[in-house]
Amino acid sequence: MLFSTRIVAVALTFLIVLFLLLKPTKLRQLSPLQYLKLYGKGSQEILNATLGFQEVLILNLPERTDRRDAMTLAAALSEIGVTWIDGVAGKDVPDKVMPGDSVDKGIASGNKGSWRAHMNALQRVVEKNMTSALILEDDADWDVRLKSQLQVFAQAARAFTQPPSSGSSLTKADLWRSDVSSDHTNADVFLGELPSDLHPKLTPYGDKWDVLWLGHCGTEFPKKSATAEANPKEISGHVVDDAHRPSLLRVVIPNDPTVPAPDHLKAHPFALKDALAEEYPPHTRVVHASSATTCTQAYAVSQQGARRLLWQFGLQTLTNGWDFMLKDWCDGAYVASEENASGYKRKGPVCVTVQPPLFSHHYGKGAASDITAPGGGFIKKDKEMTPYIRLSVRLNMGKLVAGERFDDLADQFAD
Repeated sequence: MLFSTRIVAVALTFLIVLFLLLKPTKLRQLSPLQYLKLYGKGSQEILNATLGFQEVLILNLPERTDRRDAMTLAAALSEIGVTWIDGVAGKDVPDKVMPGDSVDKGIASGNKGSWRAHMNALQRVVEKNMTSALILEDDADWDVRLKSQLQVFAQAARAFTQPPSSGSSLTKADLWRSDVSSDHTNADVFLGELPSDLHPKLTPYGDKWDVLWLGHCGTEFPKKSATAEANPKEISGHVVDDAHRPSLLRVVIPNDPTVPAPDHLKAHPFALKDALAEEYPPHTRVVHASSATTCTQAYAVSQQGARRLLWQFGLQTLTNGWDFMLKDWCDGAYVASEENASGYKRKGPVCVTVQPPLFSHHYGKGAASDITAPGGGFIKKDKEMTPYIRLSVRLNMGKLVAGERFDDLADQFAD
């Protein structure tokens, strides 16, 4: 009997050890849907008509009725409620309303109008005291599975935007800033390994953030070499405060069926493949701190983010296109000016992005843009396409209107 008991004890010990050894591997292999089902962590707020934000704002020049028709239909087919912000023509922006440092900067007319439209969107967020808002440009496109994608993104983003409930003021991402820990070049943490005590109160995406950059045409992984230099770093002529060192954390989402194969991870058909395609296995999505992110197809702002951006760019600075200025701001180029003007010290902006993006630029036939040539001039004008998006709402609009089944939708980047 004693011998049998020992055998059982040894067997149980072996199984426990085996489980502990295998558990991290299983957690690292969880697909997004498996993760949401296993842990029940998908925020129900994100399934509402405004995707867990207080409003979804779309910028649109009133004369571009073609784009408003398309976006109205795309939003309706995705059960998204939107609020329109009228675009502004550059010729209607007088010099006297622009920040003083815009003089002699040669700001293009299209960039002036774009700047003012984005300021008007930020103005609305501040005026209405919204907790958050998603701002879309009127040529944005997304996957028909957007809401489940955002549920997963929200869980990953909390590692950057939400301190644990233990009372610490540091997020998990803060622990991976180069000024906190000097022993790491980067940190890969898988979605299933994230802390379970991250419970935000203001938004399902977290409470302490400025910008969630959800739609872009390129971004970089933050690197230690770019954040821990002995000499001050300059971005567009602005000295980056040494205190602004973005987190090196990368939240890895494996086995995501909405991510195209590596050959398709590029901003346009003739671009080089993104670093994501080279550094991670196929069908991997990664959430990380924004770094050198460009294009503003879709970005969310919190109330604090909207106020900081409206002060900096509505009143202080206009030297470039809006997306370039937002890139520099997220990269810490304006931290020092904020601190000098306000008289207090705070860390730089909390900007979080994702690769590949969840929103992308839809290139319709003709690919006409009101600001710049689309896709660097490489887009085929006789063919519609949307980089990064597999089951595109815009490319499947006819089938969706006709009520066709999910299985019949066209996957533009099928394996």
